[in-house]
Amino acid sequence: MDLLSALDEPWQEAFRQAWEALRTGNIPVGACASTADGEIVHSARNRVHDREGPPGEVFGSALAHAEMNVLARLPFRHRRDLVLTTTLQPCLQCAGAIRLGPVATVRFAGRDRYWDGCHDFGRLSAREAQRAQPARIGPQRDELGTFATLISRLGYIQPGYEEKLRVLGEGPMIDLVYQLRGDGEVERLAALEVTQGLEYLWPRLVELEKALPA
Repeated sequence: MDLLSALDEPWQEAFRQAWEALRTGNIPVGACASTADGEIVHSARNRVHDREGPPGEVFGSALAHAEMNVLARLPFRHRRDLVLTTTLQPCLQCAGAIRLGPVATVRFAGRDRYWDGCHDFGRLSAREAQRAQPARIGPQRDELGTFATLISRLGYIQPGYEEKLRVLGEGPMIDLVYQLRGDGEVERLAALEVTQGLEYLWPRLVELEKALPA
């Protein structure tokens, strides 16, 4: 069951980056920028817990999100028709950076209910309302989208954040996260390749997809 092989290369690279973030103890989110025909310009991962990183990328900071690190490597006043592919719905910080960056289209796999609606900068001012906003494709409302959200939750979740996620309907996912942690499965997952991890989790993703709100 190699569902990832059916995806285009930017999608595959974003998931590879997310998996590397999992293996290195960061928040498992990956992203890449590509041309409209799929040529990857730059890819990156979350580095909030890293103590070093590639030149031009942010690490060891709350700013060190995957999307931020992709955008940080793109030249100033670069072409403005790039596609940003990310495994998780961008947060407010990343959505703002995307709005200012050379991005025409944003594609994301997993839904992040905590940040729903934070991309709509047209509500901020009349000027923003008149400007074209990046096109958005996502979330994927299937097991792959659920996989992307689930892996992003596998690290430590602060109690207040967990409470908000449960209110938003993610209780079944948080319960599964605690089960995976308690049984040592997160460590076993990290030892696999991302395609193997997806296959390993697939039966539970099918059930989880049914339990989450639409």
